[in-house]
Amino acid sequence: MKLVIVESPSKTKTIKQYLGPDYQVVASKGHIRDIENTGKDNLGLDFENGLTPIYSIIPKQYSTIKMLNEYVAKADEIYLATDPDREGEAISWHLKEVLNINNKPVHRIEFNEITEPAIKKAMDAPRDIDMNLVHSQETRKIIDRIIGYRLSGILKKQIGSINPQDTVSAGRVQSAALRIVTDKEEEIKKFVPKQFFEIEAENESFKAKLLEKGKNKAFQTENEEEVENIKSSLTKNMIISSISYESRHERTNPPFTTSTLIQAALNRYSITSARTTKIAQELYEGVEIGGKHVALITYMRTDSTRLSDEFVKGQLIPTIISTYGKEYLSFLHQQKSSENIQDAHEAIRPVSLKRTPESLKDDLSKDQLNLYTLIYQRTIASMMADSTINVMNVKFDSNGYSFGSGFEKYEFLGFQKAYKDKKISESLFDGKEGDSIKFNKISILKKETEGPQRFTEATLIKEMETSGIGRPSTYSSTMSTLKNRKYVTESKKKLIPSEQGLLTSQFLNKYYGMVINVNYTADMEKTLDEIAQGTKDEKAIVSSFYRAFEKIIEKNKGQYSAVLTGEKCPVCGEDMVYKISRYGRFEVCSSCGHIKKVEKPEISDLPEIECPECHKGHLVKRVAKNGPKKGKAFYGCSRYPDCKFTTSSLSIKKSK
Repeated sequence: MKLVIVESPSKTKTIKQYLGPDYQVVASKGHIRDIENTGKDNLGLDFENGLTPIYSIIPKQYSTIKMLNEYVAKADEIYLATDPDREGEAISWHLKEVLNINNKPVHRIEFNEITEPAIKKAMDAPRDIDMNLVHSQETRKIIDRIIGYRLSGILKKQIGSINPQDTVSAGRVQSAALRIVTDKEEEIKKFVPKQFFEIEAENESFKAKLLEKGKNKAFQTENEEEVENIKSSLTKNMIISSISYESRHERTNPPFTTSTLIQAALNRYSITSARTTKIAQELYEGVEIGGKHVALITYMRTDSTRLSDEFVKGQLIPTIISTYGKEYLSFLHQQKSSENIQDAHEAIRPVSLKRTPESLKDDLSKDQLNLYTLIYQRTIASMMADSTINVMNVKFDSNGYSFGSGFEKYEFLGFQKAYKDKKISESLFDGKEGDSIKFNKISILKKETEGPQRFTEATLIKEMETSGIGRPSTYSSTMSTLKNRKYVTESKKKLIPSEQGLLTSQFLNKYYGMVINVNYTADMEKTLDEIAQGTKDEKAIVSSFYRAFEKIIEKNKGQYSAVLTGEKCPVCGEDMVYKISRYGRFEVCSSCGHIKKVEKPEISDLPEIECPECHKGHLVKRVAKNGPKKGKAFYGCSRYPDCKFTTSSLSIKKSK
């Protein structure tokens, strides 16, 4: 009997269909062991032997290991078929190290899609475990553990958390991503908008903007009196002074990577990064279709835009020609490779283009179908011709002033036939030079210059990818951590740093900015790639990092108690610092303990709700300090302890 070990139980159902009765397919259910939380700083590292990690079995995996050993005992050969990336390589190595294999042949196989041809091809090309990949994964884990454990402990001691139920933490990628968010917030705070005015004419069908004299751009001025004078001299009946045409080409995008799939799913369907990752995993491992477990897409953790020649020639080209025609066929559009591409197999694509989204409507959930449709359409569009847009520019004369309006119509849909990501008018303006056009309204538009925009999950992931921090497997988990730690909140899809997030990032930037920053994180990713390629020694990297990092910690030890506010204490003249309590951030003297007096934010938050018991105070938000509801929010009278009224909700009458 030949034993095939995969990670997920869902995969076993799919793979069993493609292997004969001589094979048994079982799952390890992910990692079977992890680094211990023991020794110096609970790092689980053997400092006497070059910071070697000390591994132990994950408690919940004892039963899994027992089950796997029972199958191993009966097997003649073992095939380790974990995911085709560094994490999967490490899991295979741990399995080989832990299981009672007893000199039986052990093979490492990998496949990018769970189909019969791919499985059989992998079985025909077994290899040894790639220890360079294992060392790269192990190095990442050790360094991330050192940074996370050491800085999280310091954060807890130095600044704490606003809510007693929350915990503070730091991480190499997580904290660099938070830094990106908080730096953007600083840009937003510093931005001073400027007011300006435009003039717009409108009729039933379209709008036109007043143009600068002799130019094709909208007229703008900061002088309100000027636009009022111009408006007073305009006529609503305008003459078409000129019509010009031009063609514009739009190029298709490459097939999806993990990052671009997450961005598209959020932008088009408002599916979060965590949800997208989960659904993509389901589509990769297989879903029930017609009584069979069928895999629908290729491996979903990738930063490659490559498509295999076999897929392009065997499926993609024939599908485009038969569905749309030869005129829609172009070359495969691929983006320029990033310096940090790792685990690059293929882009995310359908396993079979014969399984159209329409044919799967009854088999997939709404989100599964939406995501599969995105992947299907984007894959086909990636090898389709450019779309051509006919642009019509029309100018209207009003008492010597020129207004302009643009109209667009697709001359050739090209890739938009398969992947419609924008809508434009289906018809151009119907008119000719010299015609008189009546506008119903001429308005002065009061506007402000737009400042920096906060990140969404999608744009933050795009920024992380562009900056070279994080990897396909970490984008979703990074977003989740930032939210779970209450470092950011989300409003209308925008990520807003909380008081906790701002203070944490400010603290880390001040004292550990040489490690917690985008450039350092990106450079570390390059180093991990070099370890994976066998050009750098993992032990030397870990040892060098640890020595340098400990020097930074030692240098800052005892030199601070919190982040400086930049102000001096009015009582003793020493530095004022930020502290956090359950009521939020406040400022206190680092020497004499003087607290800067501020209005309690919780009182000003709810000034209109009168206490229904004493009718003198107002309701304020509090957090329980003790008892069974410790850490829970409630509302109480601002006159406490004179009035002890409390309520868990605000569903009471507001004061007049």
